Amino acid sequence: MAKRKNNKELEAKRKKAKQEQDSLLSAGVFSTHDQNESEEDIKDWDNEEQDYELRPRSINNEKKMVEGLPIKTSDGRIERVVREVNEGEPEEEPEEEPEQEEEAEKEEEPEEDEDSHLSPQEKLTKLKEEIANLASKLIEDPEENISCLTRLRKMSESNNVVTCQLAIMALIPVFKSLAPGYRIRPLTDAEKREKVSKEVARLRQFEQILIHNYKQYIDHLTKLSKISNSNSQNNKKITPNQIKLGQLSSKAACELCSSSLRHFNYRAELFNIIIRRLNKKPNDNIDYEIFTKCIQILQTTLIDDEQHGDITYDIVKLLSKSIKDKKFRVDESVINIFLSLSLLHDYDPNNNKDDQDKKPKLKKKDRVHLSKKERKARKERKEIDEEMRKAEQAVTAEEREKFQAQVLKMVLTLYLEILKAGSHTVNNSTGSSGKNDATLLMAAVLEGLSRFGQMANFDLLGDFLEVLREIMSDILDEHSLANTSIFDTNDNDDEDDYGGMYTGQQIRTVLLCIATSFALILNHSTTGKLPMSIDLTRFINSLYVILADLSLDTDLELSHKSLRLADPLSPSNSTNKPSVNVSTKAELLLRCLDCIFFRSRNGTLPRATSFTKRLYILTLNSPEKTALANLKFVGKLMSRYGEGFKGLWNTEERISGEGSYTLGIERPNVEVELERCNSGAATLWENVLLDKHYSPMVKDGSRSLMKSSKPSN
Repeated sequence: MAKRKNNKELEAKRKKAKQEQDSLLSAGVFSTHDQNESEEDIKDWDNEEQDYELRPRSINNEKKMVEGLPIKTSDGRIERVVREVNEGEPEEEPEEEPEQEEEAEKEEEPEEDEDSHLSPQEKLTKLKEEIANLASKLIEDPEENISCLTRLRKMSESNNVVTCQLAIMALIPVFKSLAPGYRIRPLTDAEKREKVSKEVARLRQFEQILIHNYKQYIDHLTKLSKISNSNSQNNKKITPNQIKLGQLSSKAACELCSSSLRHFNYRAELFNIIIRRLNKKPNDNIDYEIFTKCIQILQTTLIDDEQHGDITYDIVKLLSKSIKDKKFRVDESVINIFLSLSLLHDYDPNNNKDDQDKKPKLKKKDRVHLSKKERKARKERKEIDEEMRKAEQAVTAEEREKFQAQVLKMVLTLYLEILKAGSHTVNNSTGSSGKNDATLLMAAVLEGLSRFGQMANFDLLGDFLEVLREIMSDILDEHSLANTSIFDTNDNDDEDDYGGMYTGQQIRTVLLCIATSFALILNHSTTGKLPMSIDLTRFINSLYVILADLSLDTDLELSHKSLRLADPLSPSNSTNKPSVNVSTKAELLLRCLDCIFFRSRNGTLPRATSFTKRLYILTLNSPEKTALANLKFVGKLMSRYGEGFKGLWNTEERISGEGSYTLGIERPNVEVELERCNSGAATLWENVLLDKHYSPMVKDGSRSLMKSSKPSN
């Protein structure tokens, strides 16, 4: 009761003191001297009012801070939002943004004024230092200084050409060092909602900013690389600076593709920049260097991607689509990129591999005795090891085999479409209808078929042989005299379309068709894929027809590397340079003959005698090396077919009533036929003329064949 009474007295004293203070405050009198006597009676200091509470409140005209609703970021953190608001103005955000933009512009204006007094060289040095500083910060601590990447990427999009060039080149090593050698997948909604540690959240934010800036950088390179010197000659709006930036962006894409960034995100967009440069072979020196570099980068990438195949699949898909969109009007070297496909080296679509040698079973006496518990544990370990082996290898092997099948399908389909497109335009008097005609791709396609054709199935093989036969027949029918008449007196311009000499390109195309057809058949035969034997009589007869015309070709032994004088009558003095098959026509001829008589079952004694007679006619008018090679091939035929073949050199045995030999040279209304030339009645009188050849090696070769043909006693 005493405590409650004391508390009531204290409260009464406090109320009385407060009333006195309020009266003093209203009167404007603040005298602390008179208050000290009354405050002595109050011993509870915590409940007293302090001096600062009695001071008058001053009105501040400064902006006050207003706290808005909190914001939750993408990484799960909650940020506090505080903004300045004047007391007399409504709290609206749209009215504040223009003021902030004006302040930012005012802050930037003095910076421009600071650089105005600098010379151009000093400005360039300052710009280089700024870019180098940003790049060095990113390489030293990328997660802490990730904002520098955005700043550097925005500088690459600047309207200033020098700033754009320097920033583009500086970003190449930055992305090489920052980007990992794998693809970063986007976060799912569930992953974004879950709570993670600070380190994980920081790493996620770094990866998202890196991917965003890299995509913007690739898009900017794609936009710049569309402009080149070759496609901007007739466009006056394109400036030289834009052409330089286009060349620089293509070089930057090549550098990125040669690094581990080909395994990073947006790989297809990066390859598309390089493949777009291959649509047309440029005439400008700088553009041609970029064109060559792009081809080398793609070839190197295809060679390196031998184990997995996903990069090869992307390149072949984009490249084949680009070639089809251009209607096969590309350079031959673009088709030759497919020859670098290392992914298909060990591909066997029919799984005709030899079974692995099985380990022999141990005899019962040689087995180690194990208890029942040990046998059970060993069985469990074997099952676990088998599951681990399948998990590590089987998935990768299945994916690789899937990529191999898809890549092979796209390549062979493209080859077949090019051959079909070229078969309609190959019968041209000049051998080509233009620079970018499909006929110019024949050599590269045929070379690719001889390499990858054995992997095609039997149905597709028939399509290839049919297209090759059409191409070859179109060329032969164009120069055939069998359908013309010497008694035709009508002077028509259409007569000029028949007959005449074969051009070098046409002879080369025919030889490549024959060599490729035999290569396809032989490759399928060696792997046991052909259920039947295929007769290639049409190809053999075509080779027999053009043998006489080969002797009229002045470039029989010459390649694109040989020194020669330019033909003044030729419309273009440029030499046709094959990119892949650099063999001469003489080498292609010997390859075809070797396939017929020694690598297949198409060689017979009548065919051997017929070809030997024509080879001697060819040898009389051939250069020294070709003549010597022909004689060596005839010697191989002699050693194979024996006595029945040696009768060609003996005139006494040729005198019989079997008829005469039909030479079979092209004449009007007379068709050259291999089977009806009656080669059994032929005599190699050309061997006597070869004894007087100017080359001593050819003389010795003809004399040795004559000695070998004599019957042994």
